Order: sequence, then C-alpha cells, then structure tokens
Amino acid sequence: MSDAFLTSAPGAKAAKVCGILAIICALTCLGIPVAIILGIVALVQQAKAKRLAKAQPDVYKPVPATGLVTGIIALVLPVVMLPFVGIVSAITIPAFLGQRQRAREVAVRANLEAARRLAEATALELQTTGQGQVPSQDAVIRALATNPLILSLKNPITPSAPAFQRGTSGPLGTVMVYADQVEEGGVITWSIQFRAAVGRGDQQLLQGEVITHTQVRVEVGSGVLHVPAEALTPVEIPAAADAPPPPRN
Repeated sequence: MSDAFLTSAPGAKAAKVCGILAIICALTCLGIPVAIILGIVALVQQAKAKRLAKAQPDVYKPVPATGLVTGIIALVLPVVMLPFVGIVSAITIPAFLGQRQRAREVAVRANLEAARRLAEATALELQTTGQGQVPSQDAVIRALATNPLILSLKNPITPSAPAFQRGTSGPLGTVMVYADQVEEGGVITWSIQFRAAVGRGDQQLLQGEVITHTQVRVEVGSGVLHVPAEALTPVEIPAAADAPPPPRN
C-alpha cells in the first residue's frame, strides 16, 4: 500500500513537538527542568509511535527519527548548559546583590542627610521664635520627631523598622538621633548626632552632626566663666582678679 493512504502513528507528532519545545526550553537556561521532562516525553512518544508503525505497517506510516533526535538533544543540552549557567550565576548574582546593597546605602544616607538638614532648620526656627534664645537639644529632637517629612521616611533595609528613632543604636537602616556634649581645649560643644548602620562593623556606619551651640570656659580668679564661643573676641576675655594692673603711660 502507498504511504499516501497511511496515517501517522499515534505519538509521532507529539514526539516531534515535545522534542522541539524541549530544545527551546533548554536554550533559555531557565527552562532546563521543563526541557528534561519534555525530552523524556518525546522519547517515550517516539518509541510508542515506532512500535505501532512496526506492528501495523499497512495502517501507519514509517515514523521519522525527528522525535528521537530532538529528545536526545533536549536531554544532552542541560548537561552542556549547566556549567554555563553556573558561571553566569557566579558573576551576576554577587553583582546584583552588591548593587542592591549600594542602593539601600544611598537611600539610608539620603534619609540621614534629610534629617540633619531638617534639624538645622528646626533649631533655627526655634531660636527665631524664642527671640534669639538657643533651643535645647531635646526641644529640637522632639520637634524633629513630629515633622511630617520625617514621618514619611521609609527604612530601605528593614522595612518593618522605623526610618527615624531616638537613641544611639537601632535596627539596620534606621536613622538614630541623640544629644551629645563634648569638651575639648576649654570649649564645650553641644550637638545633635545622627547615625545609621547599613551593615555590620564600623565601616558600615553613617554619621552626621548638627552643632546647636558652643561655650568657652574662661577662668576668672577662683571661678569659671562660660562665654558663648560665637560672641568671644580677644578684647572681651576678662583678666584674672589677681593679675597686676596694666602699666600707665
């Protein structure tokens, strides 16, 4: 009987289609598990179609080797592609994680700088409304904590934690704020400190500062006089009480 009157054996087309799809999935790397499954299905369907065509040659056409070839290729390709996938992953995954960490660090730095600038503006505003009186550090921090811009900030590293918090230490990504006082060389400096940890270790600590006011300790006899540093000039330093009077011309 001529092949024109014969039909394709069941499974022949399925083997061909599964084999082609398996090769496509294997080449995309992401579909390697699917490619293996489709390759096995292609080989099973190819064997079934070939068995039926051999058992009934007067009914079914001879089965081409398309399903067999594509199925074998689909099973071999994942073995070849896996080392390539491993190399690409070893390069791209650390780079992606590094970029994400740097993006988070930039976001935390922006939050810290925004809080620092708002603290400067808040201190100036409180001093203006207080008729030139220097505001306390606590007053500045309290006003800063209720500022709508501060409340709208988000923690880019620990989403469940606040972006702004009072204290010296807190969750990763949280901008911590606290009052500080340092005395060096007779000069006392009051400031508001900002810090935010973006990782473990001192190298992953971001810091900022807003100086509220300073004073200079000047000894007068047996006592100590505190003079605002910004108002201090050489001619205004009082002489000691037991110092000899200046010579007269």
